Amino acid sequence: MSVSRANSFYAVVVDTTVIGGITAQAANMGTEAPSEASSAEVWSRWVSMTAQNPRATFTTKAIVSLLDALATELPAADKYSCNIADMAAGLSLYAQAFAAGSTRAGASLHRKLVALAGCLGLRRLSCTHQQDATIEVEGVIGWDGTNDPIVETDLVSLPAGVTDAERFTLGPVIVESITLPGVRSLDIEFGLDIVAEGADSDIWPTFVTVVAIKPVITLRGIDLEWLKAANIPRAGKAATHLNTAIYLRKRVLGSTYVADATEEHIKFTAAGFAYVDPPMTASGSDRAECSLVMPCYFDGTNDPIVIDTTAALP
Repeated sequence: MSVSRANSFYAVVVDTTVIGGITAQAANMGTEAPSEASSAEVWSRWVSMTAQNPRATFTTKAIVSLLDALATELPAADKYSCNIADMAAGLSLYAQAFAAGSTRAGASLHRKLVALAGCLGLRRLSCTHQQDATIEVEGVIGWDGTNDPIVETDLVSLPAGVTDAERFTLGPVIVESITLPGVRSLDIEFGLDIVAEGADSDIWPTFVTVVAIKPVITLRGIDLEWLKAANIPRAGKAATHLNTAIYLRKRVLGSTYVADATEEHIKFTAAGFAYVDPPMTASGSDRAECSLVMPCYFDGTNDPIVIDTTAALP
C-alpha cells in the first residue's frame, strides 16, 4: 500500500493559550497487555489489556508564555503543576498534516489530541552555553469518568495565534552570594512525583495527584575553582533566596540581547544546599569541567524555586 498521509507536531494549547516554540511533542497511551503462559506450556493462550497510563509531553522554547499560561491555572500553593480538569478546554496537542507534493496541508486536514483530566507539570528546564533554553512539560492523564483520557479528533484546523517570539540563554549565576564564572550549562529538575491512582480494576487511573516535589538545580562549568574555601567549600554551603539567583538572558530577534536593565529576563531564586561534585571531569583534549549540585527545600515561606519572568539582570 502507498503512503497517503503523514503528520508532524505543531503547537500546544493549554486551556485557551496557544504555546509556540515547540521542539518536541508526544502522546503515549502506556498500554499494558501481558501475555502469560500457564500449565508450563511454551505458548501463552491468553492476552488482554490490563491497564493504560496515558502521558502527554512537550518541549518548548516559549518559556515565559508557558509559565504565564500555567500561572493562570495554578492553585496558590503550587507553582510547578496544575489540574487539567480545571481548564475548560483541557490540554490539546496538534498533529500537523503534510501536503503531498508541497509543504503543509490546508485548513481542516489536521489531527488534535485532547486530555481533559490529570495533572500538567514542569519536568525540566535546560540550557547550555550559547544555546536556547528549553522547558519540558508532562501531562499525567487520568479518566474523568466520561471522556476517554486522550480524545483524538481528525479533520481539524490548526490553532490561530501561534507565535515564536521568545528565546532565552544563560545569564549570570549567583550562589550564596558567590558569582560563579565559566558556567556552561544549567539544568533544573522540578522534581514532581506525580502519581496516577486507580481502583476496581478500571483500565484508566481516576485520581492523579502530586505526592512530593523535590527540585534539584545542576550547574556545569569550566572554572575548577568553584570548589574552593572562598567559593563553595568541600562541606558545601546553604543557599537562600536572598543570596542565590540564576538568570536566563532574553535574546532579541535580529540582534543580540535585551538590555540588562529591561525587566524581561527570567530569574530563579532558590533555597538549597549547594555542593561541588564532581570537582573535575575531563577526557581527551577537552577542557575539564566541574559540577555544582543544589537540592532545594522549602524554607517555610517561599517555594523551593521562585520564578520571576519580569526580572532585570544584575
